[in-house]
Amino acid sequence: MTSREKSLMVRGPAGAGKATTTGCLLFKYGGIDMVTMERFQREGIGLYDQAARNLKSRGVQPSFHTPNFHVVVSDDPSNVDCVLLVLPAGSAHVDLAKELHGAASQSKQIIVLINKMDKVGWSEETFQTIVKNLGPAVESVPVIPFSALKGDNAVEVSSDSLWYKGTLLDALETAFRT
Repeated sequence: MTSREKSLMVRGPAGAGKATTTGCLLFKYGGIDMVTMERFQREGIGLYDQAARNLKSRGVQPSFHTPNFHVVVSDDPSNVDCVLLVLPAGSAHVDLAKELHGAASQSKQIIVLINKMDKVGWSEETFQTIVKNLGPAVESVPVIPFSALKGDNAVEVSSDSLWYKGTLLDALETAFRT
């Protein structure tokens, strides 16, 4: 891998939206070309999670581009440049600190997405409670309110979360520079 090529692992508990997040990244950051998108539409593949799975089933390694890096989505936890930890908003049954610890064991660079914020009305209070429950280790980790289904806060700050500054794209660029 060159210095411009980076690897990203998407992890999180069941139901957090990992496949949807991966598909969102592929669509938003140009990881799926127009010909493939048109083929997906003909085949009735319209949801982000279906797109990511379809690529993998065809033997295509999902990847996308940020302004400065080519990012390969990896399933191999042994050597990744960054872990994207996807956690669901409004889910009380997830041990958040344990999930963060698991991500930290795979990479020094971690970004936490609090996904499905649209399902909790983009509540800043809910977001802050989740951040608090992640524990003190999260102080040096970007935690982003997110909706993978809609792509909110992927490239631009969502109008639903004006209380938060920054995007996943910003966080990825920063993580890969360090």
